[in-house]
Amino acid sequence: MKYTLDTEFSSLNGPKAANWMMDFQDIAHDAFADSNSHSRLLGNLLILEPYMHTLRQGLANQGRTLPTILQKAIDPLWDYLEGKKAVSDFQDFANNLYAATLDYNVGEEITEAQAEFSRNFVDIPWGKTCEWQILTWLSTLLMEVAATCGGRLDFEEFEEYEQEIDFSEMDEMLNMLADASIELTGTPLQSNKAVDVMNAWEQVSQTPLFRQVIERIQNGLKAALSAVPKQYPALREEYRRYTILPKEYAAKLLEI
Repeated sequence: MKYTLDTEFSSLNGPKAANWMMDFQDIAHDAFADSNSHSRLLGNLLILEPYMHTLRQGLANQGRTLPTILQKAIDPLWDYLEGKKAVSDFQDFANNLYAATLDYNVGEEITEAQAEFSRNFVDIPWGKTCEWQILTWLSTLLMEVAATCGGRLDFEEFEEYEQEIDFSEMDEMLNMLADASIELTGTPLQSNKAVDVMNAWEQVSQTPLFRQVIERIQNGLKAALSAVPKQYPALREEYRRYTILPKEYAAKLLEI
């Protein structure tokens, strides 16, 4: 069975739903095969905004606010989409931010200037999974935009970048939310063995909570596919009010 973005996820049984999840990146790629980089970027942003709003709600329950670096990272992407900024306006920021996430995620050696940028601007505590996942996603998008538009690149993995904006970081988020939903719904997970994780994925895919997550993702991507540039500002305001999980789960997500 070939799954698409229009597949009704709630109609799939456990094994088929798990297969849809594993095929997600290819599903998104196929859906945007005939779309330009702006539509692909919009698709990412319409999922990032609800994810960030869920994070904002969870942090509020802890008496914290959204790290300022996240807003500073997402704003240039929206401004680029809306024609307010050129890549040259944020290419230095993009490279420095990507260096900071490399340092965090893989211990990449970075320059003193890049380390100073991280110390001065990255206001996310070490070990905060959701915050760092979002920042990594944003930094990757910034570099992909720089690469596709001929901006300055400090990292060789982007120097011969010929692909359009992709959905790999969204795929990472989906996997994380599947794992989180297993705990949030009390779905049994016998061990971390692949077979047991897959069995838990099959079970959690049948829960209303996770089906709501998938519906939000599908709706966001479909909105991006049909949108025209003049609608971008309105979509920006609309989707920043949505959440990727219901509000009552926001605080619990940050505890996982």
